[in-house]
Amino acid sequence: MPLIQSKEKIDRELVSVRDINEKLAKQTIWVRGRIHTSRGKGKQCFLVIRHQSATIQAVICVNENVSKPMVKFVTTISKESVVDIEGEVSLTPSPIESCTQKDVELQVKKVFVVSSAEPRLPLLIEDAMRPDDPANDGIQAPHANQETRLDNRVIDLRTPANQAIYRVEAGVCKLFRDTLDAKGFVEIHTPKIISAASEGGANVFQVSYFKSNAYLAQSPQFYKQMAIAADFGKVYTIGAGLHFCLTSFRFVYF
Repeated sequence: MPLIQSKEKIDRELVSVRDINEKLAKQTIWVRGRIHTSRGKGKQCFLVIRHQSATIQAVICVNENVSKPMVKFVTTISKESVVDIEGEVSLTPSPIESCTQKDVELQVKKVFVVSSAEPRLPLLIEDAMRPDDPANDGIQAPHANQETRLDNRVIDLRTPANQAIYRVEAGVCKLFRDTLDAKGFVEIHTPKIISAASEGGANVFQVSYFKSNAYLAQSPQFYKQMAIAADFGKVYTIGAGLHFCLTSFRFVYF
């Protein structure tokens, strides 16, 4: 039974940027993504649309369906704004090396701004994507330092490198789970805040917890033993380690 909500119903079906390829040539589709780059020239504007780590070029030109004010409006959309674009997929005469979707582009028919970004962002994606050492890329251009990245972590996490790190981590954890589940293990989730220091009094992180002292657990070993004694059989847990000497890492205990 549908809920009564004051919410607009949109019938358009969005296609992910990474799924746009030669098979969709001459088809009109809807795409949602961020404005990665924008370059206007005369009666046309070239956009690079980014969704997650995939990018595609979109071209909007003045024609019978697109007015000159519309092209001018598109050139004023700030970078990192989220837009919905209706366009026809066309094959490119030569590969577009600056995009992940190299052999296709979008001939834009309609553009709607879903969420507008600030014109001046504290961290630019192109700066965050450059290596820390300018000598590595040979380009004398601004490089974001670690403090700037951490202060604007949401923007920093949009870079392909950071996207890849978390996807690799997710893939490794899934592989651990699939392998251990197939062998009859049970995944358990152990307490992360404990009332007394564990691991024989080694250096631990102390935190204030309801006006008393508590500690971050270094290891789930004790709780694994409890689970085994409770007839769980084979158990495992995947989580974050919080050792004093190594502040954060991921582990699998089984």
